[in-house]
Amino acid sequence: MRTGTRLLRSRRVWLVGGLILTAGAAHAASIERLHVDHEHEAYRVTARVHIAAPAGPAYAAAIDFERLPDYSAMIESTRLIGADKLASRMRLCVLWYCKTLRQVMRYRLDPPKRIDMTVVPGRGDLSSGNAHWRFKPDGEHATELEFRARIVPDLWVPPLIGPWAIARALREQVVATATAIERLAQHRDDANDKPTP
Repeated sequence: MRTGTRLLRSRRVWLVGGLILTAGAAHAASIERLHVDHEHEAYRVTARVHIAAPAGPAYAAAIDFERLPDYSAMIESTRLIGADKLASRMRLCVLWYCKTLRQVMRYRLDPPKRIDMTVVPGRGDLSSGNAHWRFKPDGEHATELEFRARIVPDLWVPPLIGPWAIARALREQVVATATAIERLAQHRDDANDKPTP
């Protein structure tokens, strides 16, 4: 009985969160697939996103960490720490509850195709986890972005909306980041197309 209830709740969270997300992301990068699973304390996210920018500029935008907040209202700040760590703050709101999510990730780059990140424990609101970005050209002027992550949050949310709120926040974070990458990549592309005086 408990497994069936958990499965029904998981489907409901996916459906409701997906509908709200779709309604709020009309001008975002094109989300082809976005799914969040919750098991015990861990959340798994998988997504496929279509970015309207060539793969080179899309990857360059994704690793231009300190400029991404200029292209997303949700990303409050990003800061490089040393040679391989990134601290970021995301503003997430669900119903009446808002939270600034802090995270520090150790990253590894494999241009122009991969970004791999691992949570630095004790440095934010995630106790453990990892995230993986894969960039594939989709013709000359577009990029297919595959994203998958597994995270264990270490933050308090109101009990009545706990798992639902976190699942929705994760979806919104993926959309906000992909949209920021697309906007920054398009800006870079436009700037490169302008003739030099």
